[in-house]
Amino acid sequence: MEFQYRDKYVATEEPIIIGLPHEPARMENYEEVDTLLGGQMDAIIKEDVLSTEFSAVTTTGVTIQRDYRKVIAIGLGAIDKLDSVRLSEALGRMFQFMKDTDTVRGQILLDTFPVDMDMLAEAVGIMAEISVYEFNTYKTDQAPLFSEEAMFSITSSEAVEERISRYRKVGAAIAMARNFSETPPNIMTPEHMADKIAAIFRSHPYVTGEVKSAEALEEEGYGLINAVGKGSQAKPRLVTIEYRHPEAEGHRPIALVGKGITFDTGGYSIKTKTGMPEMKYDMSGAANVIGMVHAISEMSLPVHVIAVVALAENMVDGNAMRPDDVYVSYSGQSVEIKNTDAEGRLVLGDAVFHASQYAPSLIMDFATLTGAVVAALGTERTGVFTNKDASFLAPLVEMTKHTGEEIWQLPISEIEEQNVRQSQVADLTNHVEKPGRASFAACFIKQFANGTPWIHFDIAGTGTSDKETPYGPKGATGVMIRTIVKLFETGDVHE
Repeated sequence: MEFQYRDKYVATEEPIIIGLPHEPARMENYEEVDTLLGGQMDAIIKEDVLSTEFSAVTTTGVTIQRDYRKVIAIGLGAIDKLDSVRLSEALGRMFQFMKDTDTVRGQILLDTFPVDMDMLAEAVGIMAEISVYEFNTYKTDQAPLFSEEAMFSITSSEAVEERISRYRKVGAAIAMARNFSETPPNIMTPEHMADKIAAIFRSHPYVTGEVKSAEALEEEGYGLINAVGKGSQAKPRLVTIEYRHPEAEGHRPIALVGKGITFDTGGYSIKTKTGMPEMKYDMSGAANVIGMVHAISEMSLPVHVIAVVALAENMVDGNAMRPDDVYVSYSGQSVEIKNTDAEGRLVLGDAVFHASQYAPSLIMDFATLTGAVVAALGTERTGVFTNKDASFLAPLVEMTKHTGEEIWQLPISEIEEQNVRQSQVADLTNHVEKPGRASFAACFIKQFANGTPWIHFDIAGTGTSDKETPYGPKGATGVMIRTIVKLFETGDVHE
């Protein structure tokens, strides 16, 4: 997709792309656009040739100096309601229209979008990448992928061009996370994913990393990760990536932890025939964490980040863990297994405690963890839990208003603290047959935070979408990447 971003129309053969609010007269370049439309803008809108309805994409043709030019208009609705979320959605629909109509060139008149130029540049950069995302499938007759390459040529502001390019890096990181999640599980094994991660970050400045093999995990006492992964021929891995920008020297890191179950059969607590398909997405938490660090490093943000992803495949085998087994975690706490399909909290237990060894000021973990959170919140909100009070989440909640990735806090109380200690034979149990399972699972992970401030994101409902949205196709979403990167970019994340 090749665009020229301009404040004023320049005579080229490319289609002219404009934003069209309900109040077009409030556009800074109303007179210029009206002239391009032959002085008929109001009449064209009145006759519904071009629509101001929010996210509606309409087209018409104009004659400019005897040459025909196509005009593509994206409806922006009421200007007073046009925040960053609605702007992103409108741009997403515009890019998808252009993809569907094989329109690969165009010049966007920036001043027809009556919003802050920084906000517009950010939304354009991200949405140009993710709204038209395609996974490179394994079909032998697959048509060539729609090009996401773009040429940005701005005549009025180099700063806007730079900002668009900057946020394309966030969009590219979301696309990368989606690629991880979409890859079939016979290919995206723990070993393969660890190798891919290592290859991605090998040449990044300020980045170092480590991959622990199954043998190392066993020798060093990561009993929960090994318990989950030992039933598979594809053995587990624990990947640690550290990004330390020189300007963050002396600051304690922020830890990002991801659940990476590359396929989940449920183990001996086996899933149903309808529950097992799409379990390749059970590593989306890990994929999204890698996307976060990739964007942070590509943008060269002045922060210190530790990313930990626990990779395992939960399979049925003579060597697999069983209900009633007891395993000792990396923290030294013993855990009784009551449900082998409650495996994500197990790998996160070891991974979160591993992250705590870096003395971070905050640990955030991301996981497609429980069906219970979907029952509670649906598929439009991510459930969040913390070991701090509600005010601790305020900066995060505020950030999601900008990104549109809505979160909702759910409780952890003494009820869950008692339930996770119900085992008669071990320090903790990984499952109880009681309501409130999302809170129980979060409370289990909390036991491994080692006293560090901690936030858990249950993305079981938001990690994938069952339909196309302005943000991309059905499938993996890369949820929370945009929010967390924005938090690192604009928030004071270090002590």
